[in-house]
Amino acid sequence: MNLLKTFNNEMDAQLLGSQLKEAGIDYTVEEVDGGEAFNVMVYEDDVEEAKEILEAREFDDDGYLDGLDDENLDLDDFDDDDD
Repeated sequence: MNLLKTFNNEMDAQLLGSQLKEAGIDYTVEEVDGGEAFNVMVYEDDVEEAKEILEAREFDDDGYLDGLDDENLDLDDFDDDDD
């Protein structure tokens, strides 16, 4: 199997794994460095398609928090209660 990406936590690795599984790509998550990192591994035949999924995922994540300024963020704006 080939290394697709290394993550610092298992949850991120498993989230990518679930996207790979939806696309019909077999994968394995390997714990490395005593649980300090997690490698997502795919078969050689699936590397290119898996990279496309990874790139699309990273593109979707880019800019997710752009424009948010912690100093001006008002959490009351997210309050669903109708007072």
